[in-house]
Amino acid sequence: LKDDSYDLPLNEEGKLVLLELNAGGGTNMSYYPDGCIYIATDYWEGAKDYLEQNFSDNEPRITLDRFILTIPERLISVPDNTVSAVMCFHSLCSSSNVNLALLEILRVLKPGGKMYFIEHVMTKKKFSRFWVVQMNFAIQMSFWDCHFGDFRSHIERVGFSEVNISELVLSFKRNQNAWSYAKLITTYIRLCCQMRRSCIVE
Repeated sequence: LKDDSYDLPLNEEGKLVLLELNAGGGTNMSYYPDGCIYIATDYWEGAKDYLEQNFSDNEPRITLDRFILTIPERLISVPDNTVSAVMCFHSLCSSSNVNLALLEILRVLKPGGKMYFIEHVMTKKKFSRFWVVQMNFAIQMSFWDCHFGDFRSHIERVGFSEVNISELVLSFKRNQNAWSYAKLITTYIRLCCQMRRSCIVE
């Protein structure tokens, strides 16, 4: 994001406004540009304490604007067209309505704003070793309110003016078990979605 920040719209004070969904304790902060304004959301109330502690332990190069206890499909406290970029790392997988969450993201993004997206998805090779491991692990994921989904088709249909997609498959060793897979997540889909003014959702 630091390399891409020059191309993002600024607020009235000339600063970037970043919104991270399901931010947890703010472990992604090191990837964000200096001087930006940071809004964090999470559906777990305890994340707020970890996030504030993380900010107090680090230099104030990023301003924590606020923490919002909510889910991705309910961003009602974030005004329309106010966010430079939305960070969505393993967030849509916990959403009960992916399309509604994406519409909310479109609503809060400023014209020219972007959504940065990384999500774990099912491998396309059915009945392969990866596929079997993923199917077995999907049961455990459900206990964490997480699921594999066809996020690519949702994003392509929702109304972004430009969608860039790349897929990454991480190595998976023969002796790794499902718990190792939980940390590894073999297949990701990475999206960078840009919205222009003509694509604002009414």
